[in-house]
Amino acid sequence: DYNSINEYWYPYPPCLTPLFLGCDSSYKGIIHHFFCDRKETFIEYNLENGYMSEIARNENQLFTLLILKMIVIKDDLSNEIIDFSKEINYDKIQEINEFSIKYGDNPEHFNELVYYKENTPFIYLKDRSQYNGDYPSSLSILNQDVIKNSCEFEISNKKLLQEVEDIPLWIESKNNKKELFELFVTKNQLKEAWFTLNSKGWLLTDVAKSLKILKNKSNDSLLQLVVDNWINNWEKSDVLRNSQY
Repeated sequence: DYNSINEYWYPYPPCLTPLFLGCDSSYKGIIHHFFCDRKETFIEYNLENGYMSEIARNENQLFTLLILKMIVIKDDLSNEIIDFSKEINYDKIQEINEFSIKYGDNPEHFNELVYYKENTPFIYLKDRSQYNGDYPSSLSILNQDVIKNSCEFEISNKKLLQEVEDIPLWIESKNNKKELFELFVTKNQLKEAWFTLNSKGWLLTDVAKSLKILKNKSNDSLLQLVVDNWINNWEKSDVLRNSQY
């Protein structure tokens, strides 16, 4: 689940910065949206299922998840894991070990896991009232308040949108995303253009061209870095130019 992203490049939307390449064609990484006020969060993107799930809301939660997986796989708190925890300045390893002895890595009990007791990621909750973040959906719950600052990949189940009266155009699958992007750019609606670019069905060649357009319209150095990184990785990959994400 935590392999180097240099092993293979799978197409992914530019709002995602992959950190690890998982088994069964998946990524774990950071979601960052430009042109709007949304906090970064850590997600898992399963390419086969076609959606992203929030798995950690900060670095400590991500480290907790990573170390818990190590302990469960090794079935022991080895010296190697202890040394790794010291290297990343993580000091809650005994709490994780005690959790693993009692529950393994069962997410049903993450309400008792260190760093997950508060600000629990959406995927591990069963009730919208328990969530205080700004991720748009879990597998069965829609966070309707933030739907207009969300992209299509963050909606785990389109059936959740049935009761939404004003669905953003870029989340509607029937719309031509390239034409919609061009319309938003013409109107200088860069937030809307960004979310449209992070929708399903884009040809990768068109993604690269559209990213350059947004890059030229913004002075955001992070956006420029994201654009250059995405295009560079795509150009070096074995993925066909006319492929889609």
